[in-house]
Amino acid sequence: MSLVHNHVALPALTFSYDVGKASWTWAAGLRELHGLGSSEEPTTEEFLARMHQGDRVVMISRFQHHLEHAGPYACSYRMRDASGHQRRLIFVGQSEAVAGVVKRLSGFVVDITEPAREFGREAVAASALHRSTVEQAKGALMLAFKVDDGGAAGLLQAYASRHRLTTLAVATVIVKQLADPRRDASDPSGAMESIVASLAQQPDTGATAVT
Repeated sequence: MSLVHNHVALPALTFSYDVGKASWTWAAGLRELHGLGSSEEPTTEEFLARMHQGDRVVMISRFQHHLEHAGPYACSYRMRDASGHQRRLIFVGQSEAVAGVVKRLSGFVVDITEPAREFGREAVAASALHRSTVEQAKGALMLAFKVDDGGAAGLLQAYASRHRLTTLAVATVIVKQLADPRRDASDPSGAMESIVASLAQQPDTGATAVT
């Protein structure tokens, strides 16, 4: 049994942040989620204002860290959308540096509010073999990106949705490549960055939704 159901694919809401200009660029869906009109400029303050207070301090700390350190990052957080509903999101991206100085953050946000619930139900129904693969991949993501179990599940969903793969396919790629003896085990985040990049070369399964 594969971890796939027939809901609509998770939308990836892209963003970028110009460090020098301290300015954001948000996709239309991300603007809508925060209640911003097409003529309104997104700001860090707007981003934090809707965030759950319990997640805000951690997110500020992570944001500051990635402004100073290049590499991949991911974290999950809760927020109130423009309609006042609580959402759980996964924030996935890359800090890009020039000559050792971070110049740009870029990535995407995925709303995992409903799919996160489905993930648990589908995972329980999956075979023991598939559960083992998914759990191993989640553990690797938790280590590489310093996220909790729910955040790791959200990352699997986010990568699967972005590359039109099943969650099981993404988990299998992660586990298989981590087992490669040629891979540097001393740099978990760097190893995961290269594995995630390789997902773009995986055959498109045409999955309409991923859990």
